[in-house]
Amino acid sequence: MNFPTLSGVCSRMKLSEKVKIALEETRMLILGAQILLGFQLRGAFGESFDALPTHIRYLDGLALGLLVVTISLLIAPEPYHCIVEGGRDSGRLHQFVTIIADLALLPFALALGIDLFIGGERVVGDNGAIAGGTIAAALAFALWYGFPQLRRPFFGQKGAQNDARSTQRASRHAAPRQN
Repeated sequence: MNFPTLSGVCSRMKLSEKVKIALEETRMLILGAQILLGFQLRGAFGESFDALPTHIRYLDGLALGLLVVTISLLIAPEPYHCIVEGGRDSGRLHQFVTIIADLALLPFALALGIDLFIGGERVVGDNGAIAGGTIAAALAFALWYGFPQLRRPFFGQKGAQNDARSTQRASRHAAPRQN
């Protein structure tokens, strides 16, 4: 039985569907980052924050800054769509959203690892917290960056390249030329 591959499904999707999905994905990432930012801010403005060791307070500030960068990057595709593209869907917009989402995952993964270190330090000690934060950040990197690299040989390159190939194939198999 032949199952459709992911690249086959993506190559048949219309550009407007791809852009819609990409923008929805950035909105979901913003939601996750906002939740983590809320916990970050609550901790920073809590009564016991001053009692934390200095290095933990600096790490908390670093994680807070990384989350602000993440959210700033994830907000960028919406105004780009409205201002630069005039609300129209384009391949350039889809590429921009994809690149921005890829970039935003880097500070998000780092902030997640730092937050797990901070949360685990009192519970499991320095070594356990370092291990937990490092594992969390490494797992996020592996799933967000490594896994897509591993699946490319099986499912092909990015959708735009697949679209170009399918368009070329369709034009070759279209109506015969009239000489």
